[in-house]
Amino acid sequence: MVMCIELPMKPSTDAFSQSKRILAQIIVLLAVLLALFVFAALFGPGFEPGSSDLYWGIGIGVSLFAIVCTFGWLYWRNPKVLVVSEDGIDIPMTFKRPLRWDEIHRVRRVQVRGSFFSRRDWLIIDPSPGVLAPLRLPVWRRLELALQSRQGVRIPLHGLEEDPERVVQSIERYRPVILENS
Repeated sequence: MVMCIELPMKPSTDAFSQSKRILAQIIVLLAVLLALFVFAALFGPGFEPGSSDLYWGIGIGVSLFAIVCTFGWLYWRNPKVLVVSEDGIDIPMTFKRPLRWDEIHRVRRVQVRGSFFSRRDWLIIDPSPGVLAPLRLPVWRRLELALQSRQGVRIPLHGLEEDPERVVQSIERYRPVILENS
């Protein structure tokens, strides 16, 4: 006699990362801006050694360098920007805790035709009435209510490393996704 023991299914968690291509573009853009700034500061005609321009220039240069380093760190670290699990949807850089499935009214996918940029693909999570997404950044409550009730929580699918269809399939295991085109 052979007995089969059925093991409980392990809950699946899908984690999605920021697109490295977009982070690389931001780093290149900021590095070019920093190089132009340094070139203008060193060889520009309006530089006066006796004025406070030097201190402002050093401050702005250090700020731009810090921003380039921040995006470089994000590029190297490749953080998870969206986690879908049985607990709910989590955006670790934005939410204190996952937004539970019972706190979500609906999930929409909006595809916007682009003119200057390529097509944009957004995932919009509308919290249930009376529920606010647990944001990390303290925001004035009325502003938070106004933004989340009108616009929901927006996730750019075009900015993720993974295929948007896979992200939508991951969410559809727990909640249907409404497709809207504009």
